[in-house]
Amino acid sequence: MRFLTHMAEIWQHIKQQWARYKAWQADPTSGMPPAERTATHHCANCGNDFTGNYCYQCGQRAGTGRITWHSIRQGVMELWGLGTRSLLYTLWQLIWRPGYLIGDYLRGRRQLSYPPIKMLVLVSLFAFVFGRLFGEIDAPTTSEVTNISTFFDATLDLLLTHLDWMMLGLTSLFIIPTYFLFRYSPLCTRHTLPEGFFVQVFISTLLLLLIIAYSVVTMPFDNLNDEVLNGMFGVMVSLVLFLTYKQLFGFGWWGTAWRVALVLLCSVRLLGWTLQLAYLFYSYYHRLSLDSNYIIEHCAMPGLQNLLILAGCFALAYGANYAKKKIGNSHAE
Repeated sequence: MRFLTHMAEIWQHIKQQWARYKAWQADPTSGMPPAERTATHHCANCGNDFTGNYCYQCGQRAGTGRITWHSIRQGVMELWGLGTRSLLYTLWQLIWRPGYLIGDYLRGRRQLSYPPIKMLVLVSLFAFVFGRLFGEIDAPTTSEVTNISTFFDATLDLLLTHLDWMMLGLTSLFIIPTYFLFRYSPLCTRHTLPEGFFVQVFISTLLLLLIIAYSVVTMPFDNLNDEVLNGMFGVMVSLVLFLTYKQLFGFGWWGTAWRVALVLLCSVRLLGWTLQLAYLFYSYYHRLSLDSNYIIEHCAMPGLQNLLILAGCFALAYGANYAKKKIGNSHAE
């Protein structure tokens, strides 16, 4: 009997911790005490009396006074991105509440987040150094481009030396599919294309963190088949995108799943078509010989197929959005 009572207490504690975690996911400031807004401060810089955290006349922080060990520590932390907009804390949020963090940033709660583009550059720099130290990224080669296969290899070598641009370029292919497929979402309705760009900046950073973690975990398993490892990584990327989009846009499990699947399908088709067109322009610029059959088979026909697939996906998304609006209007009536 005592054992069952003890297990019930443990279960109740787990439920309480889970509830606290879910509350923190939705709003990381929910557990913070309310700010003192009634106290009056005297600004040592301009002599103004004010209430709040900052002087409205010169912008100096309240409580700024003589230099102490505490103020030195705060200055060092802010210098290295560990202050109120901590890089490490933002990365922590990006791992455990990615969609909620992105939604907060889009809705104007910018003080909860480190600047996203700067964060992407710093994380990509760390990933590049990590890859070179542990052999995950080889030195770029300078092989001559003679066909589309060598063109893809040269492009990959170039991108691996600029991981931030590579991840941002790849995830930028998600912007337009995401714009149409998640246009009328419960939490982020009618998001704009510029907002979609910053969504993909955060996702690029998250995927770089995933690459670093995946490289560390799979280091002891170099003898495994590359296809198995690549398949595992693809599944992890899909799960990360699914959870991020579900938190950000607020659709249900099924509504998020089929939309994310279509986003990935459209993005892969766009990537293949983009590389084919890039090789076509490269060949034209460098005077490489291409016959008309090759252009039709590798550029024109895939382009037509991509347009049909994208049109079908966007038509499906429009139909789902239209049905959702009609159902919402009928419930409102």
